[in-house]
Order: sequence, then structure tokens, then C-alpha cells
Amino acid sequence: MKYYSHETEKAAANFGIGLTDPVLVKSYAKVKRAALSAVQKCEKRFSADEFASLTDAIDEIESGKLDDSFILPLEQGGAGTSINMNLNEVIASRASEILKQKYEKEKSFHYIDDINRFQSTNDTFPTAVTIAVLEKLSVMENSIIAFQHALKDFENKYHDVLITGRTELQNALPVFLSQITSAWTGPVERDRWRIHKLKERLRTVPLGGSAIGTSFPATRDYVFEAEKYLREYTGLNLSRSQNFSDDISNHDKFAECASVIKITAQNIYRICADISLYTSSLCGEMIHPELQFGSTIMAAKTNPVICEYASGLAVSIELECDKVSRYSELSVFQLNAYLPFIYASLSNAFDKSMKAITALSEKLLPKLEINRQKVEENLYSSGIMQNLLLPYTGYDRIKELYHKSKEAKIANRDELIKFLINEGIQESIINDALNPNNFTTARKS
Repeated sequence: MKYYSHETEKAAANFGIGLTDPVLVKSYAKVKRAALSAVQKCEKRFSADEFASLTDAIDEIESGKLDDSFILPLEQGGAGTSINMNLNEVIASRASEILKQKYEKEKSFHYIDDINRFQSTNDTFPTAVTIAVLEKLSVMENSIIAFQHALKDFENKYHDVLITGRTELQNALPVFLSQITSAWTGPVERDRWRIHKLKERLRTVPLGGSAIGTSFPATRDYVFEAEKYLREYTGLNLSRSQNFSDDISNHDKFAECASVIKITAQNIYRICADISLYTSSLCGEMIHPELQFGSTIMAAKTNPVICEYASGLAVSIELECDKVSRYSELSVFQLNAYLPFIYASLSNAFDKSMKAITALSEKLLPKLEINRQKVEENLYSSGIMQNLLLPYTGYDRIKELYHKSKEAKIANRDELIKFLINEGIQESIINDALNPNNFTTARKS
């Protein structure tokens, strides 16, 4: 059954039909529940049966039972008024129906006078968006934790592998694989920390500020009660804005949120870039799992499809976050009318972040392998191991040994040791130089 009415239909005619983000709808329902509870506490506006019918209708919205009644896309004009009207109409219509069916009483709740009492879109919509963003941030934080674990499992599995380090796409110095992967987990750990701290800065809401931050026509008692009920119904440590006018007209907190998500996307891209190169035929030190055919013509080919997928999503996330920053600039006088667009882009960024992180955590990292033979071959044929003699022989001698070793085509540790002995390097020096404890961390004085 359709529970929306004419205002929703007008909006659909203007902006098209879509499915309003269910997380936002449920968050907004909590705001309406808090506001109506505050009205009831302050004014006793509704009978017991009437108020029960209202809360029953809101229960159904929060459960997802009435999702089909929320038909508006997020990209719309009017600062979110259409979504507020949609919610008001659904609550009014369904509550009137419940009152008649369950309590055998007749009353037609007014979608503004009753459901929107003491409220404006301008204070309720930013409040609902804040709650929805906090929920999405919590989900994202948990996915990042899983990503950390997946990276750590990979690191623990191959921690003792000595591999060629590289700078500027050139062979550099040998390093343990665990040291390479620690440069992947480090940024991810910071991503988690940034999201956690961000949630603390997002918890202020302008509920009670009404249209422009003056609270008119709400009463003082309503403002305090609405805040109290909102914390109760959301389970979040929300607090009332100290400056309603600021929180209604400025949305830089969402721009800050976008910047944090963008950094996470950049870190995802960086990890994928590394893994793509390590699994490439140019390097070959890691083996990308064969998850699907790599080519319709080259049967032996395996493409880094998960890395490409996550990298592509990362770029898209960055663009969505840039849109949030731009929309946040568009505040004029006492309102930023583009909050629906801000939330739409943030929601897209969240969804794509989850897809990228999940793909890496569940589909790639558990099946990613090290090609130990190729690792050893690259390590010793590259000539980088001769750099380890620097403290003992000096720079010029290293240069000489490097050129000679290229001609010798050294392929493993034993061949390198034999070569260096033939070049007059003492075996004790060789053993000391090739001891990983002496070149993977600061040397003893």
C-alpha cells in the first residue's frame, strides 16, 4: 500500500523516482520519534492511543516494512524538504490507519501540524544525516579492522621472506616482506584511528534549532527533551549544537568526513598499485589468485582483477569526496541547500569503500601467494646484495663488484658467496654483511 501523498508525488514529478537510502530513512525515523516524544512530554498533544499509533508507525519504518513508500532520490532541490515531507506523510497516513485498525478510533493525523510539530527540515534533516553518517562510519571502521587482520595474516604467513626493496621503480636494498607489508598496515591503522576520532567530532546535531537556528516556534522544554530522547533512541552520544545557526548553515563537518574517506581511498589505491606490480610478469614475486579467465585469447594469462576493481573504486571514492567538499562550500546566508547532494556523495563513497575493502580482505589477501623462487632469483640476479658490503669495502668497490656480478649471472646466495670470495672478500666479512640482522635494522656500533 502507498502511504505517501501529494507532496511526495510532487517531488517525484520534479526529481524522479528512486529509493531513498534506507539508512537515512531509519535515521530520520529516529529523529521523528524523538521530536514527537518531546512534543508529547511537553504538551500532551496526543491521547495514549494516538501516540501509540504514531510510535507503531515509526516502528514499521525503522524495521524496513515501509521502505517502498520512500521513493525519492537523494539528489534533489529544497535542502531535504521533500524527504521530510515524505516521512511526515507516511507517518501520518500509517498512524491514522493503525489507530483505526488497532484501537478502533478515527483521527486523521496532519502531516505538518501533528508530525512536524516544532520541527523544520533545516534542523531535522542535518540531524538525520549525522546519525546515518555515524552509522556508516561504524560499519566502515569494522571493515577496516577486518582489512587490518587480513593484511596481518598475510604478513605473518610470509614474514621471513627476504625480498628486493625498490625505490623509484629501481632495485634498492633487500628487505623482509614483513617490512614491506608494514608500510601497508600502517596507513590502514591510521585510517581506523582517523575514523574513530572523526565520530567524536560529528556527534553534535542541530535538532531544536528549527528553520534558521532561532528555535522558533519550539519551546525551550521541547529543545531539551528532544535532545534527551534522541540520545535514548539512537544509542549514540549525541549532543545539542552550541550554535544552532552554525550547524544548520555550515556543513564543513561532512567535508572533514569526506577528507578522511578520501585518504582511506588513497591508501587502498597505493596498496593495490604495489600488489599489481608485485604480481605482474615484470616482477612476478607475488601470485594473484586465478579467480576468473584473464583473457579470451591468452589462456595462460591471469589479470589482477581484484586490484583493478579496488583501484577503480578508490578513484571513484576520491571523486565523490571531492564533490562533498564542493557542495559544502555552497552555503548562502542561513542555509546550505545542498545537503541531500552531500549525503548522496558521502553514501556513494561509503558504499564503494566497503566494496573495495571487502574485496581485498576476503577475495585477494587470503589467496595471495609469494613466488619464493622468483623472489630469490630477483634478489641475487639484481646485484643489490653487493650493496651490503658498503660498510666494509666502500662505494667504488661496490660499483666494481656490481658490474662484475652482472656478467657472472648470479642466481642464488651460494653463487654470490662464491663470487665474492673469488673477488678477494674475506668470508667473515661476507657472512657478517649477508646477515639479515645487520641490514634490515640499524647496525650495532
